[in-house]
Amino acid sequence: MGKKFIIIGIIFLFIGTSLAEVTGQVISKNKTILPEKQICSNDSDFDQRIQFFMKLGHLPSISVCLINENGTVWSKGYGFYDIRNRKYATNTTIYPIGSITKTVTATAVMQLIENESYGLNLDDNVSEYLPFDLKNPYYPNINITFRMLLAHQSSLSQTEISLSLYFSIFNYPNSWLKEYLLPGGHIYCRRAWLRFRPGKDVYYSSTNSVVLAYLVERITNQPFDEYCKEHIFDPLDMKNTSWHLEDFDVNDIAVPYIRRMGLYIKGPIFEYHCYGCGGIWTNVLDLSHYLMAYMNGGVYNGTRILKEETIELMYTLQYPDSYDGDARYGLGWYFWNDNSDGKDYGGHGGLYTGCFAKMLRCLSDGTGIIYFRNQYDFVRNYLFHLYNPIEKYAIKQIEKMLFEKAREL
Repeated sequence: MGKKFIIIGIIFLFIGTSLAEVTGQVISKNKTILPEKQICSNDSDFDQRIQFFMKLGHLPSISVCLINENGTVWSKGYGFYDIRNRKYATNTTIYPIGSITKTVTATAVMQLIENESYGLNLDDNVSEYLPFDLKNPYYPNINITFRMLLAHQSSLSQTEISLSLYFSIFNYPNSWLKEYLLPGGHIYCRRAWLRFRPGKDVYYSSTNSVVLAYLVERITNQPFDEYCKEHIFDPLDMKNTSWHLEDFDVNDIAVPYIRRMGLYIKGPIFEYHCYGCGGIWTNVLDLSHYLMAYMNGGVYNGTRILKEETIELMYTLQYPDSYDGDARYGLGWYFWNDNSDGKDYGGHGGLYTGCFAKMLRCLSDGTGIIYFRNQYDFVRNYLFHLYNPIEKYAIKQIEKMLFEKAREL
């Protein structure tokens, strides 16, 4: 199964790709659209530094947005989101946000838990709301709860779900979720489960969010994408946000790239149908409304999507002694302390073949940043963890600069 996963991943990476050589100054003459009231900066030195690190990290484009207690205070696009046609990125360019989608899934689940008419509790056995009994076959007597799924403590594995994500491009996972997770299923894989007791340890897994999205559908009797549009996107005025490519002008979507031997290789643009763990397309301005709601106790522009105490709970470490690298988990969000500045941060990242997105909040000073980029080597970075240290350094410097600017404005 592992070999098949790698083969299928590579096939999808290169289907429909084309080579585009970057010549001359890629990052120049940026155009910025500011449809909302914002504090604009003409800091040419800042722009030059961003452009320098983009070139160092080989980023064709980046779209950024900064948030503080005043709201969305600054946003801009740099570079080409379409190299071949020389289209400049703006703050309205559409990018995929990958696993940032998991926070939206967590938001939907917590809305249901807030709604007393459903009678849900974080520590309920989720099997009560599923058409099958979800249990780790190594621990058949241990219930799996909403809290475990939200905090990556369910003992579900990440190893094989990525292969199933490719299957889901053609068929939404509800039809095969039972067959994948239960022994005896047609596509069951024992590596879908880890050997630790549910609730005992942390392990980041997209499968958790796929199950949660299915639970939202089962409980509300409404398709998950429709639920999120009605209860999250529309209330937050996220008019340029969707799972469906048909909702966008393809000319406004950032082209995904990987870079090999000085060339940018164009990747395919396709929809994920595993709505819970990824698949949202949006721009930095739309996503800023979402982040602002979390930074403002669940309210954006007078509209509440969650109670303040719910936000506080989601930002509370559920299993404080369990780490995933440097990160610890709340409910749908992860948190860490940056040793370089001593500040506490929370947020989520997301990858897509040829693109990467970050949505971060500094808990120590009330600032937030969002940035999207359209160059990410899925095979090299995600499958084999062969990160380019210079590229990694450049992106970290951009992230640091964005937080510094958010604190200044």
